[in-house]
Amino acid sequence: MRFLVCSILVLCALAGAQDPANVLIYYDDYAGYGTAVNTAAANLWPSANIESYSGEPGGQQAAFNSALDGLGAGWDIIVIESWYATGNDLYWGGIIDLYDTGAARIYASTWQWASGTAGQGTLANNMGVTGFAGFGAPVIPHYAWEPAHPIADGITDWGWGDPGLGILNARFTVSDAVPVTGWTASATVGEAGICVANDGYSVISGYTPAYANESVAIWENILSFMWGTSALQQSTWGAIKSSF
Repeated sequence: MRFLVCSILVLCALAGAQDPANVLIYYDDYAGYGTAVNTAAANLWPSANIESYSGEPGGQQAAFNSALDGLGAGWDIIVIESWYATGNDLYWGGIIDLYDTGAARIYASTWQWASGTAGQGTLANNMGVTGFAGFGAPVIPHYAWEPAHPIADGITDWGWGDPGLGILNARFTVSDAVPVTGWTASATVGEAGICVANDGYSVISGYTPAYANESVAIWENILSFMWGTSALQQSTWGAIKSSF
C-alpha cells in the first residue's frame, strides 16, 4: 500500500511539472537586449510549442495577432514584453478576452501603459492596476518587496545592463493586483513594479526584465510562477494588499 501511495504522489508531481502545450511570446530585440524571455521559455519547457514574434526588428505585430487568433484559448501562456516598438498594433482586445475568461495566463508589460491607444490600459485595469506613472532620468533602483516570493527568489541584482533604458519602465498604483517588487526600498503606494494579477497566476509589470542584468533568471522565475499548479492567493503576502 505504501508503494502504491508513493507511486501516486510521484505521478501527481510529474503531472504538475508537465510543460505547457502552447506558449505565445511577443518581444523586442534591440542593442543586444530582449531575447531573454525566449531563452528562459526554452530552458524551462523543452517539449512545449513556443511561438515567438518580435516587434523590433521584425515588425511582426500582425503575425503575433494571427497566431493569437489562430489558436485562441489553446494558448496556455501568452507573454507580451513590449519595450521598444509600438504595441498599438497588437490585438489587445483578444488578450483582454482571454484574460477575462481565464482561458490563458498572461504576462504583460509595455512602455505604453499610459499612452497606448489599443487597450493596454484596459487590460491593466482588469488585471488589478489602476494607475501608471512614467520615468525620467536619472534611473532609480528596483527592489524586491517580497524577496521570498517565487518571482524574486534568488535574484540579487535588479539593475540593468543599459541603465538608460530604465526610463521605459513604469510605476503602478494597484487595486487588487499584488506587488512583488517596486521602485522604493519598502512597499509604497504608487510605486509597484512586478505584480501578480488578480487571477493569481498572471503577471503585470512596470519593470522590464528584457535588459536586466539577471534577465534570464528573472524570466525563468516569472514563467515558472505563472505555470504553477495552484494560484497563490493574495493572503499569502499578509497585509501588503491593504497598503494599496
